[in-house]
Amino acid sequence: MHKPLVLSALALAVSAAVSAQETTTLEAINVNIGQEGAKNKTNVVDMETLNKRTDTDLRGALRNEPSINFGGGNGTSQWLTIRGIGQDQVDLKVDGVHSDTQMFHHQGRFMLDPSLVKTVSVQKGTGSASAGIGATAGSIVAKTISASDLLQEGQNLGGKINAGYSSNKGQQLGLTVYGKQGAFDGLIAGDFNNRKDYKGGHGYHNLLGNDKVLNSGLKQRGYLGKIGVDITPEQRLDLSFRQERDSGVRALREEFDFSQTFLSARGGRLTPAQRQQGYTVEPGTNLVKDRNGNYVSNIENNQPRYRIATQNTTNLEYEGRNMGFIDKATANLGRMTIKRDEPDEKAHHEIETYNGNLNLESAFTTPHVFKYGVNWRYQEGKSSGARAAGVVRNQNKTDLGFYGEAIWNLNPVTLTTGLRYDHFNYKPSGGGSKSSGKLNPSIGIIYDVIPGLSLNASHNYASRSPRLYEAMLGNGRAVRADSGLKAEHARNTEIGFDYEWNDALTLEGGYFWQTTKGIIGTATETDARGATYRRMFNGGKLKNSGYELGATYRWQGLKLGAGVAYSKPKLDGAVADNNYTAIPVGRTWTTRASYTFDNIHTEIGWRGRFVQNGGYTNPSRGSSGSDARVERPGYGVSDFYVNWEPQKNLDVNLSVNNAFDKNYRSHSQRAGTSTLAEAGRDIRLNFKYLF
Repeated sequence: MHKPLVLSALALAVSAAVSAQETTTLEAINVNIGQEGAKNKTNVVDMETLNKRTDTDLRGALRNEPSINFGGGNGTSQWLTIRGIGQDQVDLKVDGVHSDTQMFHHQGRFMLDPSLVKTVSVQKGTGSASAGIGATAGSIVAKTISASDLLQEGQNLGGKINAGYSSNKGQQLGLTVYGKQGAFDGLIAGDFNNRKDYKGGHGYHNLLGNDKVLNSGLKQRGYLGKIGVDITPEQRLDLSFRQERDSGVRALREEFDFSQTFLSARGGRLTPAQRQQGYTVEPGTNLVKDRNGNYVSNIENNQPRYRIATQNTTNLEYEGRNMGFIDKATANLGRMTIKRDEPDEKAHHEIETYNGNLNLESAFTTPHVFKYGVNWRYQEGKSSGARAAGVVRNQNKTDLGFYGEAIWNLNPVTLTTGLRYDHFNYKPSGGGSKSSGKLNPSIGIIYDVIPGLSLNASHNYASRSPRLYEAMLGNGRAVRADSGLKAEHARNTEIGFDYEWNDALTLEGGYFWQTTKGIIGTATETDARGATYRRMFNGGKLKNSGYELGATYRWQGLKLGAGVAYSKPKLDGAVADNNYTAIPVGRTWTTRASYTFDNIHTEIGWRGRFVQNGGYTNPSRGSSGSDARVERPGYGVSDFYVNWEPQKNLDVNLSVNNAFDKNYRSHSQRAGTSTLAEAGRDIRLNFKYLF
């Protein structure tokens, strides 16, 4: 897998950049991250904003973005979509470390505690050349906190304590200690959430006769340890370890709530265990009844048991400025392990990922900037299960990419031109290997028409290598690569505008068209010797188009905002109900209004999220009690909040989420009666105190 070679090369590159620093300080060149010829970033959610909220997950942190949706439940029950595109096509990147492998097709891929991050942003659509490996449909990008982000002026040692209560079955407690000594600084943070099965909205009842969404509870904890050193005033090195851990009695298929359907006997036949319990089958319906003649809930079919999901990340980061011809350099070497454990079954499954990135910026003719670098990633899937016939090794994959991107500041036009080359080497569990490479150009333009008004357009290409087969089933199925297997290839075109008037009114909008060819699929095959295996092949075309509009207005203490997003992804021309590729999400509107009373340091506000009807789709396997087409009904949810800051280092937050107790299901998951309902009314109170 050549890990030592790649790691050594990246380390040598960083070392060379450091040694190239001259004694003469060059003028720093600041590149506005929004002036890259592409409209693909949301407003950044920063630590100050998160401190004024009661949110404890990514869904809450990104609630104001209409194009971002999360499914129901807690933890890895939640399924993320960006512009209706599912989790197989998008990534979560934290400090430059990320994986594109899913653990199980009934488990969400993303785990992140927002209390541990400094900023969270979203890249939507196909990225430009500098966007990194596999940037075909978007990614969430987060940066973890450091001691320097929390230390107050003149302070060398400090701490932060936060605690919260949720009326819908939850408590939260966190503690952070940080300090600085000379050129060194460090931080240790821990955050703990205890969630019981929450109650659904008004009118929700399961077949057991109560209003709890079963198996939605879990215990969550997040740890972050980080130590940093300022090598020079313009060079810094950070070493960090981060852990997210979810544990509790969870369903096997986490996005399903089988308490909404009755147990059905397959083919009208009971299992030996069912017969032993005295169950019978109702003629005509095949529904199962107990000894007393009552219908049996389907809960046990989802195998609820104690399960643990853990994500550990170790990362070494370097940042430097003004080093000879290199104006800015960032680099990282990271290792991430994602684990799923079932102690009762003695089952352990793991995804191991190594990341290395070197990103450089140089001014070749002021004010023009050239960005260039290399990205590397190695992934391996492991499982404790017995190897099926034909499984000869742990599946693994290596990605390597090189890019160059020029930002031409040609006032009043900013032009971005880029070229990226990505290569992968995929080794499936059934033997053999497949390698391929792809060149991906990108171009973007921003035209400043008049002060405050700009128009933008971009046309980007990107490729995404074949994903490893889901790790939990990796040993149970021999997978072979099709002879013509290649990376998925995306093309995205966007046009848009930005308008700002007098620091009071902002308007923004855009329209996009995206096509991804060669969507990866698998099928069961039999070879000439009669052995069965899963063939991985390129088998589909995913097309998506839509628009986004947003507006904000500020006047004294008043803030108003609204946004709308619409997309219609189709796989091979048909709307799909597939939460890891594409999902039909209804047109989504977000609204917000708040007023800040400066004299009492208090903000009161309202947030709304309104999703229109998503139409009808065929239910996917297991998501419904029948084969009838399923409607995705629209819904509207309102949250009210108060933030009080009695002193500079203390925030007290009160929120009433889903204030009108709406019973609804998110569109960012499979349609059907068995999908998880969202939480009903939830009154939250928390505080955050720095000392």
